[in-house]
Amino acid sequence: MKSRLRQLLPRDQVATRLLRNLKWIISSQVAMAVLGMIALAISARALGAAGLGALALIEAFARINARLVHFEPWQAVIQYGSAALENQETERFERLVGLSIVLDVIGGLAAAVLIWFLAPLLANKIGLEGSDAWLLSFGALAVVLSLRATGVALLRLYDRFDQLAKIDTATAFMRLVLSVIAWLVGGGLIHFVIIFVAFSLAEGLIAFVYGRREMRKRGQHPRFRNLLDTLRQNSGFLRFMFNSNLSVILRQTTQRLDVVILGALVAPVFVGHYHIARKCGDAAIRLGRPIKQAIFPEFSRLSASGDYNKIRKTAIWVSAGFAAILFIGIAPILLYITPILNAAFGEAFIEAAPVVSIQAVAVALFLVGVILGPVLLSLGRDRELMRVGAATATLFFVLIYPLVITFGVKGAAMSHLFSNALWLVSCSWLVIRALDAKTRHNAPGQTEVPS
Repeated sequence: MKSRLRQLLPRDQVATRLLRNLKWIISSQVAMAVLGMIALAISARALGAAGLGALALIEAFARINARLVHFEPWQAVIQYGSAALENQETERFERLVGLSIVLDVIGGLAAAVLIWFLAPLLANKIGLEGSDAWLLSFGALAVVLSLRATGVALLRLYDRFDQLAKIDTATAFMRLVLSVIAWLVGGGLIHFVIIFVAFSLAEGLIAFVYGRREMRKRGQHPRFRNLLDTLRQNSGFLRFMFNSNLSVILRQTTQRLDVVILGALVAPVFVGHYHIARKCGDAAIRLGRPIKQAIFPEFSRLSASGDYNKIRKTAIWVSAGFAAILFIGIAPILLYITPILNAAFGEAFIEAAPVVSIQAVAVALFLVGVILGPVLLSLGRDRELMRVGAATATLFFVLIYPLVITFGVKGAAMSHLFSNALWLVSCSWLVIRALDAKTRHNAPGQTEVPS
């Protein structure tokens, strides 16, 4: 991957820094994908299809509620923090970090309260009954204290992608080790839910601790006073945070709520089959996240300097390179999906092959345009990105019920396929239009018009 990108990207400071960061993020994401798939295989063999379906429901319920009320500020902190650091406005940056910490704490507590309120009302309706129902409430502990957003923003702003990569790999390895231990001692669903909670807490808190350490190295400390003044000093911060989060929320809602919807429509064993397809897709998406994560700060810097031609060139080459790699990689997987599932998860999951195949194509469509979101955010098109997210989420929820009723669990994967196709086409059109407008406004004799 790194050698391909080195050939594709222009050889300048941006490309050099991007490739260095990608080296760390790709290696960690590959490791996390491999460790995650092994942990999934262990969980599948320990719990069976029905137990794995119950675990999927508990994880999805916790994460979707967290996304709904915990608006993560990391993208806004990077967008505004980059300008503060560039202009050597240390106090302004410290106040931004303090604001981010407060927002993270409030968001985590709100998410936990929402889960504790909804879980007793919805447990039976989504297929969790009897002794397993209380585990839905227990899952709230996974989100009650999450400062990962602030930690991630700090490590990326300080160009410490290497540190973040090591943290993520270590926590994924921790989850695998705990899963193996639970399997060997004959652990049940409750043990794997405890592992999920421990993994989620570690993932967030460790990143924050190391981010704060990087601040201290530079003689910087979060400032918590006068948060309203901080917002006034950074005009548009809340709007940017809201729109960037809403676009992600709308997308991730379809990726989490699908499991909850299936729990109400099909038996737990089929939810387990779908969970395998989703997790396989998530492993592939992990390989696309490095570019998205590493390139957003670069696009923000280029946009601030008005170098829109470089944004266009980088976006074209990265997207084309990803499309070629996906085409080469996905074909053999689709051809040999049945023996792959049998070897990895056991004979009980062979029936998941059609669902996994459809989900693989849906994920490929998403990955082809994985950097389009960061491009739009860097250009100040957060409103447009939010609208695309709303449109694709609406399409997904309109389609999922009739498709599941007609095609069974395959219908959920088909809903992702159609909504991802709409997302790719819409974002591509918006990026082309936005770059054309910026280039035209920056032409000689033209005046830049605010977004």
